[in-house]
Amino acid sequence: MTSMFGKMLFVFLTFAVFATGVGIGSFVGSEFTSEALASTQVTNSKALTFETVDAPEPKTADPLKAQPQEINLQGPQERPSPQDWIAQSQIEMSTEGVFIRLNNPQWAIFADSNSMDPVFDAGSHAIQIIPTDKSQIAVGDILSYQSPLGFIMIHRVVEISEDEEGWYAIVKGDNNPTADPWKIRWDMVRRITVAIIY
Repeated sequence: MTSMFGKMLFVFLTFAVFATGVGIGSFVGSEFTSEALASTQVTNSKALTFETVDAPEPKTADPLKAQPQEINLQGPQERPSPQDWIAQSQIEMSTEGVFIRLNNPQWAIFADSNSMDPVFDAGSHAIQIIPTDKSQIAVGDILSYQSPLGFIMIHRVVEISEDEEGWYAIVKGDNNPTADPWKIRWDMVRRITVAIIY
C-alpha cells in the first residue's frame, strides 16, 4: 500500500513540475514578440535574465535576370544533300523483302574513322553506283575516291569547279573540321553512294 502511495506521489510531483515548467515557458515566451526581438532590451525574471539582441535583416537573393536571346525565325538551314539517285519506280516492296532496280550496284562497308558521323559509321552498309560522267556528280553527293594516300575514302562533295587542269571536286567528311587537302579529279572518282543501310 505504501509503495502504491509512493508511486502516485511521484507521478503527481512529476506532473506538477512539468505543468509549472510549461506555465513559466508560456509566460516567458509571450514576452518575446517580433517587436521585442527587433530592439535591445533586458527582461528580468526571478529565476533567469534574458537579453535580446538586434536581429539581422534577412538576406534576400538577387532576382534572376533573363539574358536576352536572339530568336532564329529562319529555322534549320538548307544544306546540300545527295541527289535523288533512286526513283520511286525503281523500288519494289513486298512481304518477301525490298528490291531496288539499279544498274551495276556496288556494295561498300566503312572504316571506323568517324569522319562521316552521324550519317554513317562502321557497321553501316552502302549501296553505290559507278558514275559514267563527271556531270552526274553534284554538291551534296557522297562519293568514294582513290586518295593520294593509297586507299579509298568516302566523303561529301562540298564544291565543284574547274581550273587549268579541268574538272575537280572538293570533298569533306561531315564530322571533319576542314575539307580534304587535295582536289578530286575525275580519274580519282570510284563510286557514288545512293543508299545507306543501317
